[in-house]
Amino acid sequence: MSVNKFYPNALSISELDEKITNELTSGGFNLKQTVWGTSICSDEVNNSLNTLSAHFAGPGPFRFGGISGFPFAGNTGMRAFASHIPDDGAAFIIYGPHIGVSKNGELGVMLRENQSNTSSCCGSLVGAVGALNDDATPELNSEDYQQSSVLAMLKPHANEIISADAPIYEATEFSYQKAQARMKEMIAANEDILSGLKVYLVGGILINTDWDTEDYFDIRDTEIIDFS
Repeated sequence: MSVNKFYPNALSISELDEKITNELTSGGFNLKQTVWGTSICSDEVNNSLNTLSAHFAGPGPFRFGGISGFPFAGNTGMRAFASHIPDDGAAFIIYGPHIGVSKNGELGVMLRENQSNTSSCCGSLVGAVGALNDDATPELNSEDYQQSSVLAMLKPHANEIISADAPIYEATEFSYQKAQARMKEMIAANEDILSGLKVYLVGGILINTDWDTEDYFDIRDTEIIDFS
């Protein structure tokens, strides 16, 4: 299968669902007292994760992410999310960028329902790679703030991305590192409102396949943070 070629440890979404619920239960979480959030790209194909909502206090998820999956909601978003945690409850957050892998094994694209040709996925990161190839200078733009921020985050790694065998793969890896660092900063900065609670973090790469096949998730980091 083409996904395994690039992400040999990736789990199908159904396997991910089972792993997350088992780990939360064994970690002492009451799922119906747990609110959940995502920091995943805005692309509608990423709604494949929404099956997780059946397990948690709803409605969910709280969405930290904008394009590329970076947690643009920031500290304001984290404090809002924390204030939604049920009494004597907990929180679960899954985060990271996404990438398309088509049936023929092409990275950075996927076939969407009712389309005859593949389209870019993640479009934000594909666009950023193109801008890096053009040696674009990132300038924060209020009319396209998130994409200009993505380009600014990746610019320091331009040489590594452009020279890679698969630049979109490399850009996705760097995007994960940026999202992970920011998510953990947000958690640490809001310890006061999370006091007495537990947070389960799952970070990784969401892999979108063609519309008629199941998506995957490549877990890179899991952590239970206990503020009690």
